[in-house]
Amino acid sequence: MSGPLQSSLHAIRVEFPSSYELVDELAADAALAVARSGDLEGSLHRLLTLVGEDRMMDSSAAEVFDLMGDADWQRWDMPAVQAISAWADAWWATALYVDVDEKPAGDVLGQLVHLELPLTRWLSPWMDALDGPGAQHLAVFIIDGSDDPGWSAYPDLLDQTNAWTRTEAVVNGFMMIGGMHLQDGQLSEILDRVIVIPGLH
Repeated sequence: MSGPLQSSLHAIRVEFPSSYELVDELAADAALAVARSGDLEGSLHRLLTLVGEDRMMDSSAAEVFDLMGDADWQRWDMPAVQAISAWADAWWATALYVDVDEKPAGDVLGQLVHLELPLTRWLSPWMDALDGPGAQHLAVFIIDGSDDPGWSAYPDLLDQTNAWTRTEAVVNGFMMIGGMHLQDGQLSEILDRVIVIPGLH
């Protein structure tokens, strides 16, 4: 687990202490059961740890974030909101720099949108990560899309993200920086998909 992600989890523990001695040992389904029973705050550190370690099993981060949304987490005390936001930023930053075969960033984004934070919060760092593994993540998203089920609840945000991939900033980013991080043939395939020629559809 990355250093920023560990630090953000420490802040989550401070803001959301658990009343259960063994909560840090709970499996994903048990931690979710605690959250669903009404003690989301008591299990939040464990759930976000499992999400960060990609150990949610058959569940997903989106389910955790939906529970948080149901609890209106953005209206909690400011330190709690800031701790959660910092964790989400750290999880996203980590996702952009791991190997794309481990977990495509487009799939992670399909879950992050369930936090209902502004989309630019995720797209701006992705743009900044084009000079590195983030370029390969974006290439995979443009060429293959994302089949993460989290997107199904937010089709408008998926459309907005796809539209963003066709912006001049993204195209120029690939042409000037990101292209050197791609596999043979990927840049031309990206350009074929994102450059819209008037009159051709």
